[in-house]
Amino acid sequence: MLFSATERFLAWRYIRAKRRERFISVVSGFAYLGITLGVATLIIVTAVMNGFRIEFMSRIVGFNGHLAIQAPYGIQEYKEICQRIATHSEVIHVTPLIQRQAMISTSSRILGVLVQGIEPKDLAQKESVQNGLVAGDLKTFGEEEDGLACGCVIGSKLARRLHVTAGSKITIITPEFSETGFGLVPRSKTLRVQAIFEVGMRDYDGHIVFISLSLTQRLFRIEEGVDTLEVFVKNPLKIAQITEDIRQRLDPLMEVIDWQHLNKTFMGAVEVQRNVLFLILSLMVLIASFNIISSMVMLVRDKTKDIAILRTLGATRGSVLRIFLMIGSFIGTVGTFSGLVLGLAFSLNIESIRHFLERLLKTNLFPDEVYFLSTLPSQVEPVDVAVTVITALFFSFLATLYPAWKASKCDPVEVLRYE
Repeated sequence: MLFSATERFLAWRYIRAKRRERFISVVSGFAYLGITLGVATLIIVTAVMNGFRIEFMSRIVGFNGHLAIQAPYGIQEYKEICQRIATHSEVIHVTPLIQRQAMISTSSRILGVLVQGIEPKDLAQKESVQNGLVAGDLKTFGEEEDGLACGCVIGSKLARRLHVTAGSKITIITPEFSETGFGLVPRSKTLRVQAIFEVGMRDYDGHIVFISLSLTQRLFRIEEGVDTLEVFVKNPLKIAQITEDIRQRLDPLMEVIDWQHLNKTFMGAVEVQRNVLFLILSLMVLIASFNIISSMVMLVRDKTKDIAILRTLGATRGSVLRIFLMIGSFIGTVGTFSGLVLGLAFSLNIESIRHFLERLLKTNLFPDEVYFLSTLPSQVEPVDVAVTVITALFFSFLATLYPAWKASKCDPVEVLRYE
């Protein structure tokens, strides 16, 4: 066995402080508390950063597609190109899109929006929109009823800003002009809000308006063709190879951009923040482990006579070393696993805790205008938790080495001579 029964007994005896050793116990308590809070904070922060990364990517990619195909002057023969791309074994479906800036007005407000023209069948295949419907449905999207195109689907935040609900009428005003007897007049179209969606991202919920592709072409005077082809694939992680395969099937003038390239800056920033925070919080755990050194050094000084007696009775230097290693490691191990439990409990219930604190403090701790998400995400990764625990245990063991070595070097002759 690594530790004998006698060594375990003595280590446990020294951990239980007597009245005259209360100060050592207080320092040890601070060491334990520092490691606990450091480990818990490290787990919580990495879980939240992972949650942000995964949540952003799932919503961005799920809403926009994995590949975007564009051409300098639009894509004219898009139907034939869609059929050519769809034959690829990894492609799920291809969505032709027209995107244009416009104004949207009601009786009380007028706002700038991004209009996306899309085929009804393609909108139905957007899972983020389909699963995020909060009012209305997409059954009659693109059809006309009472002279109004029932093809207007808007985000929940935009609906609240416009004070409209499913069934309300809105007017889309384009930057295109028509000549009339009174001069040039912006082209406009009155639509009925057929459905309202919420995907949980402010930019989408507050600025996107879906209308049918044919109506978009008429409104913006696009005779034929589309702006973009969105490609959804089975395995986004193989996107580099898929991108190259699809590029070989297209005209060289067409640009193929994958989701990793489109979000490279954002994902890089998230990864840098995550690594920097991990480094800073690891230093917090390291600093907390210094308290172990302080408490152990004081304990060794206090137990010098006991160490000398043990050495006189036949205890080896290795035995003394193991006793004090066990004491310091106990503080670090208990602190680490206490922090592990606290961090996991907080990370797995972080949204409930946020709501509780908001009710208690009567303030919004996570405004979506700042963080772009309506809920605080958290994703616990086993690898991150394991790295955190191993790092804390390593620092704790490292902090124990010097005091334990110092105790093992105690010379019983010198100590007992002056007693």
